[in-house]
Amino acid sequence: MAATPINARVCVLTANARGAVAVLRIWGLDALAVADAVFRPARGDRLARSGLEVPRFGRAGAGIGDEVVAVVVGPVRAGGVPEVELHCHGGTAAVVLVVEALADAGASVRRSQSWNRHAAGRALSAQARADLARAPTVRTAEVLLEQAGGALAREVAAISVGLGDDERERRIEGLLARAPIGRRLVSGWSVVLAGRPNVGKSRLLNALAGYERAIVDPTPGTTRDVVTVLTALDGWPVEIADTAGVRAADDPLEAAGVALARARQAGADLIVLVLDRSEPLSTDDYALIAALPDALVVANKGDLPTAWRVDPMDVLTISAESGDGLDRLASAVARRLVPEPPGPGVGVPFRAAHERRLRRALEQVRSGRPVTALSWFVNG
Repeated sequence: MAATPINARVCVLTANARGAVAVLRIWGLDALAVADAVFRPARGDRLARSGLEVPRFGRAGAGIGDEVVAVVVGPVRAGGVPEVELHCHGGTAAVVLVVEALADAGASVRRSQSWNRHAAGRALSAQARADLARAPTVRTAEVLLEQAGGALAREVAAISVGLGDDERERRIEGLLARAPIGRRLVSGWSVVLAGRPNVGKSRLLNALAGYERAIVDPTPGTTRDVVTVLTALDGWPVEIADTAGVRAADDPLEAAGVALARARQAGADLIVLVLDRSEPLSTDDYALIAALPDALVVANKGDLPTAWRVDPMDVLTISAESGDGLDRLASAVARRLVPEPPGPGVGVPFRAAHERRLRRALEQVRSGRPVTALSWFVNG
């Protein structure tokens, strides 16, 4: 007669890197039995007789094994069975030693996403938890935490029943309007500093970064490659790129830098066009203003005597040298990238697949067909 399969899974919850401590989670109907077969307590009765949330010290693994702390924890969802956490040393060898012992006892080794899905109960919440672990700023983490807590699922559930087609269409469109924000909660936004040579782009990049990231030199064309820095503006993650000054260039290296600058501009979420307020506007300046109508225009070198007025133009005056106006610039960039930040408890589609499902739902509403594309958000 075939043996009954063991219902236990194990995964490493901590990062796949060396550390002081690694955390392993064991779950499933046989989780406690598998952990009991592996854990050797330093004193006292076996692990299965321990109370919930009582740390036990002992060893696990072949031979002398590794020193571990085992804790029987309650189920993460109502109706579940007790689970076990093992805390071992964070070195790679120690983790492998304990995981292999659990696998030999019958546990199935899984990736952390499997535990995440189990703990969340729904695919949508599991996705939010996974992205939450990679959130680069507190502000984006707060938005993702709301989604992990069910904000998006609740909003979609309210759309799914009891609404007329017009109201349903309006609410789906509202969710779709937040999708561009949601898709950038982990990856962030791209901002490119553009302008002709020597307007102060590299100095501005350093000022926004808070350290000397780019080389600053009065020689025109110093910047050849794209220099980037990761930062946060008003809590939103932003990669700012300093690019070569755009002008006609005979030097092959400078021309290559200009080509890179134009390519980077084409893929940016926002271009900050930097002008030099201490010099009269040149033909190149006017050409860039005309070519980049959606750019945020700033007049740099406001600490020097001015050579032109800013009144007729929608221009923000700053000084990368003194720091004057940088707070206003950061706020202006953030407003351009996220003009309507989501409030507390608001549903935000945060993956491209969410947007595709919502667009299908919108098509179904508009065509008078049954709206089936929303069921995954609620039941998935």
